[in-house]
Amino acid sequence: MFDQQTIQPESHQHWLELRAQDLTSTEVSALFGLSPYLGAFELWHRKANKQVVRIEETERMRWGNRLEASIAQGAAEERGWTVQPHKAYVRLPALRIGSSFDFLITAPTKALLEVKNVDGGVYARDWIERDGAAAEAPEHIELQVQHQLLVSDLPEAYLVALVGGNTLKILHRKRDDQVCAAIRAKAAAFWASIEAGVEPAPDFRADGAYIRNVLRRHADVDIVLHADIETDQLLQRYRNASAAVSEAEELRDAIKAEVLLRVGSAAKVVGSAGTLSCGEVPDSPGKLVTPDLVGQYINARKGYRSFRFTPRKEK
Repeated sequence: MFDQQTIQPESHQHWLELRAQDLTSTEVSALFGLSPYLGAFELWHRKANKQVVRIEETERMRWGNRLEASIAQGAAEERGWTVQPHKAYVRLPALRIGSSFDFLITAPTKALLEVKNVDGGVYARDWIERDGAAAEAPEHIELQVQHQLLVSDLPEAYLVALVGGNTLKILHRKRDDQVCAAIRAKAAAFWASIEAGVEPAPDFRADGAYIRNVLRRHADVDIVLHADIETDQLLQRYRNASAAVSEAEELRDAIKAEVLLRVGSAAKVVGSAGTLSCGEVPDSPGKLVTPDLVGQYINARKGYRSFRFTPRKEK
């Protein structure tokens, strides 16, 4: 085991600063091309620039944080565990990797407890079940747990997911030495590339938002370029893609009309490809505004027919 540092963050800002110096358990999947949120190119620039990243909290994230302790306590009651919060930041300085944790099971065994509040549709789409029990979490979450086991030097963890607000799924995970070795190797290569100043090639699908909104956000009105051959080719591809999007949207809308004509007034359609919810959304008069405009409404909306298609998950 490598030398381990355990730090109690003094504030949220301090915690963010600690994370900026390491590869964390929520970032490591980007090195494997498995993160749904982050590309390796963006991660490289974050760490090379020692960027303190603040993630804007969504309503789902706020409720996840609020429910975290209740989910942990519910799982403890179900399994007969004794649990306690485990909010320290732990790092392995030699590897420059670190992690925060949710909870620690202290009895009858000692193990990490990672808590997830999962939407029912997301669970059906991204998690794998066998015989009615959760068998595999999404790959980035599986890597997150293995990273936490590597950093904590604990042999096992339990991944607890509350699905749809009322169904508890529990996965037991032991530390996988091969996965941990792969994490160490990826981390070493990553930090070596930063020291050498060699950035990874961008994945323009995964890293596109970062390039557009951060790396190339600013423009100088005094600079005008004449496109070289490659840029001209890219612009032509963009033109073709835009035309294809318009054509696809027209085709999609035509198919929607054809489906609705066939299903009539049905509010739900179940098929081998998936499920369609197509109920009627009533008119909305809008919102009544300030007292000085009594009787005035804004943002009125005509009723419409919904069309929400959920593809069936392929086994």
